This record gives sequence, C-alpha cells and structure tokens, in this order.
Amino acid sequence: MTDENLCDIMKIQENKVRNLFSEKIIKIERKERKQIMEKLFTVEDIANMTSLTTRTIRNYLKDGILKGKKIGGQWRFTEEDIKNFMDNGTYGEEWAETRRQDILDFIDGVNTFADNIGEIQTCSIIDLYQDDEIVKVKTDKLMEFINSHNETQGNWMSFSWTKIESESKHRVIIFARPQYLIEALKILQ
Repeated sequence: MTDENLCDIMKIQENKVRNLFSEKIIKIERKERKQIMEKLFTVEDIANMTSLTTRTIRNYLKDGILKGKKIGGQWRFTEEDIKNFMDNGTYGEEWAETRRQDILDFIDGVNTFADNIGEIQTCSIIDLYQDDEIVKVKTDKLMEFINSHNETQGNWMSFSWTKIESESKHRVIIFARPQYLIEALKILQ
C-alpha cells in the first residue's frame, strides 16, 4: 500500500467520522429545538384544565405534589408535569369533590363554563373499563386534541379524569361544545 493510498483511506475515514459527528449534532439540535418548542402551561392554564383555583394549584406546588419550572419568576409546566400531577393520588380526592360540584352546578344551571362554551352546552361522564395503559393513551390523545383546539378563541373544551380503584374503572368528565364532545368520544371509544 502506498502512502497515497493510505492518505486516501485516512481521508475517507475522517469524512465518515465527520459525517457521523455531524449527524449526532443535528439530532441533538433537533431534540433541543423540540424541547424549546414544547408548549408550556401556566398556573392559570392548569386551574382552567382542572377547575381548581390558582391558590390550590400553588399549594400543590408548595407541597411538591405538582412539579414545574420557574421561568422569568413565573411557574411553567410541561404536558408531562401535568400528566404526573393528574396521576397523583392526592389530586384524586380534591378532583372528585370539585367534579361533583361542577356537575351539580351544570344540572342546576349554575354553569361557570357557560361564557366559554356558547349557546349549546354539554356535560358528559364517561366510564372506561379498560386497562390503565389503554386509558393513558386515550387521555393523552384527548389532551393533545383539547390543547390544539383551545388555542383558537371559541373552541373551548375542558376534561378531567381519574381512576376509581374500587370499581376498576377510569372516569372522564367533559364539558364542551357538542362538536368537540363528538370528537372527544371518538378518541375515547
């Protein structure tokens, strides 16, 4: 093998390493860009999603039940932070009482959601007798659907869910305009 051939082989190897290194950097940059572009939610957003007060959300933060990051002096939460919070057992008891009151208010015509929903309002209670993994996939899809539609004014919908261990079921409660309820039910079926 001549020096010239050896030199060519080394250049080829060097280019392969450079290309591999460049691909890794591009993958890292994409991952960082995705993290930067990930939607962050505020305390108020979580309060609206859960129908809890902002004070209650802040108490959960203080007690370590809800995790988030402070950015510019204000709390921000990822979807993962919210999912972890909703999966937390402590949230369940307060969830049940708050949902019960929301439903009674809806039945009594004292609906705090009325300004957001419009002329036709729906409240649906859906019980899912399915495995946790299946329900998690469905509720994640439902959350994505709601988040993508709530950003447009007038496309309002709220949902919450919990697992009722004693009955081996997951309960989903949805307040929405009829067209969004229909889409939500398709996701949950």
